[in-house]
Amino acid sequence: MHNSLAFNRVLALVAGACVTSIAAAQSVGPDVIVGDLPDFSSWGTYQGISAFSVGTTSCNIGNRVLRWESSNNFHPVIGQNLYRHKMVNGAGQFEMIGQSFLKHGFTALNGNICGACATNDGTGATLDPTCSDPYSASLNGSQTRLGPKSQVNAFSGVYPYPFTAAALPASNATGLAIARRCQVKNTDLNPTLNAGATYFSEGHYIAADDAAANNGLNNASYRRVRFTGTDPNYTLTTVTGYTTQRTQPAIYGWKSVESDVQIINVDVPSEGRFIVAYKVTPIAGGMYHYEYAVLNFNSDRSGASFALNFDTHGDPSHINITNVGFHDVDYHSGEPYASTDWTAARGSDNFGWSTQSYATNQNANALRWSSMYTFRFDSDQPPSNGSATIGLFKPGTQNSVTFSGLAVPTTPPCIGDHNVDNAVDGTDVESFFSDWESGTNFADTDQNGGIDGFDVEMFFVHWESGC
Repeated sequence: MHNSLAFNRVLALVAGACVTSIAAAQSVGPDVIVGDLPDFSSWGTYQGISAFSVGTTSCNIGNRVLRWESSNNFHPVIGQNLYRHKMVNGAGQFEMIGQSFLKHGFTALNGNICGACATNDGTGATLDPTCSDPYSASLNGSQTRLGPKSQVNAFSGVYPYPFTAAALPASNATGLAIARRCQVKNTDLNPTLNAGATYFSEGHYIAADDAAANNGLNNASYRRVRFTGTDPNYTLTTVTGYTTQRTQPAIYGWKSVESDVQIINVDVPSEGRFIVAYKVTPIAGGMYHYEYAVLNFNSDRSGASFALNFDTHGDPSHINITNVGFHDVDYHSGEPYASTDWTAARGSDNFGWSTQSYATNQNANALRWSSMYTFRFDSDQPPSNGSATIGLFKPGTQNSVTFSGLAVPTTPPCIGDHNVDNAVDGTDVESFFSDWESGTNFADTDQNGGIDGFDVEMFFVHWESGC
């Protein structure tokens, strides 16, 4: 039997006092962060899905009080997420595997895990500067206080009060044990299917006054965790020696296990932030595995597409792309969003994935806030620093954001410059026909695996155009 709410809060506050106090530089205005992810609860399973909750201790590292009023929409809401890293065919894959509804805060106890908490008005209606507030995993799994993510604008921190949600199931036989909680497919936890996997938990706070003070980019923290038990009875626990990584979302957990992972912040002008992590791994057969994880940290406009931009010299087919993959995270418990996988397609100068447009379906499977989608493929082209574009879902003054410094398959050669002397002239014709007559792969200009008349046509199209 779980403890009462009040007793649970006292236990969490006492436990928090045992955590080493680590003072942070004060921000201007209220500034909520996740100071600790201290404990976890496991709630059971239903139809191949298990449910968990994550304890979160928040801190106000700002110089003004953070409002914590339970009777209106000036209290924080708290997301709980789970992620997994594993090796597949010699390359790392990082995926989001579970998300919860949002816990609505109701009282701030003002503890001291992030500072001395010298000033405390004692009302419970504010989290004061340098003070902390604990919510145990049991409290964060309390279903009546869990509201939909779909009703929250994470960039502004605004949401309706009171929230509305689909009714809870009547009994465990109809899924009560997992409703609204952080849901994970058992196949994502089964050790036989996920040998050597590493797991991460994440807490993410959203508050209107924190957002108004422009302090909304440090509100998530992560911690390494592990699952014990056997299918379908799994338990979520901490991992000895691994502590909460403050102000870093769990996408940084990928870099903690593969140090050469690169991470780029992508900001929507006058709006929210996406975070892109990526790695390119050489694999068997002279191939490269490209892995990209894209987190929508707090953009209400959301993501509708992700495309890697190539300088193809008019011949996108020259870049060979195979084993294309996509992974998203399921919505549940009455959230209105579709779960249709994004479609991959090759453009004239890019390769990418997309969902339905806002005009077509406002509840399409867009990349919404505090969610991460993963994109992957293999290519025989080595990486270079290229660019990518995130298309935005909700209408606005800017419909996409392009950023550079990203590993993409290298620029294909100039087909018309067959002898690679940086000039397109008659010597290239002689060089091409020499290779074509001897049947060398370099004459396979259309990249179809054979040397024939189509390669001659492809060569002259590019030769006549100057490349």
